[in-house]
Amino acid sequence: MLIDENIFLIGMMNSGKTTVGKILSKKIKLDFIDTDRQIEEIMSISISDIFDIFGERRFREMESSFFVEKSKEKGIVFSTGGGIILNDLNVNSLKNNGITILLETSIEQLIERIKINNKPLLRNSSNFKKDLSKLWKERKELYYNNADIIINNDNLSPTRTVEEIIKVLNENHKLKY
Repeated sequence: MLIDENIFLIGMMNSGKTTVGKILSKKIKLDFIDTDRQIEEIMSISISDIFDIFGERRFREMESSFFVEKSKEKGIVFSTGGGIILNDLNVNSLKNNGITILLETSIEQLIERIKINNKPLLRNSSNFKKDLSKLWKERKELYYNNADIIINNDNLSPTRTVEEIIKVLNENHKLKY
């Protein structure tokens, strides 16, 4: 299967974007980019360290600069950072450069999946569920408003999530054979 557009996976931290993106990219024969990993590679430090040294605002600027340029290329499955939808330039790139798929995951599932030490926005949380819920509330409308497709993956394995994505893409005639 081939597609001639980018696919952008958006959603909260640990919603499965990277895992699903890797499987999806192989299935539909597209390149794969995890924006957070690419930024870490470019900067030669972790996202947590970028937050500590430069702050969230500077990280978001780096993220946007990288994403806006890279999203102009075609034929890539992107696993985006959870906050990609917070910047209007990023949102414009999502809308103009491909298909945006929200991996919708409940707070309960996210909590089960998250390793606190690698999530800078929640690293110092004293009430993990409350802070994660607040973050979801702040971003929920942006996720929904900018998604072309929404896949709830609460009870789906990564492979099953990919099957659902491919099914919806096929239904919308986005896949070429």
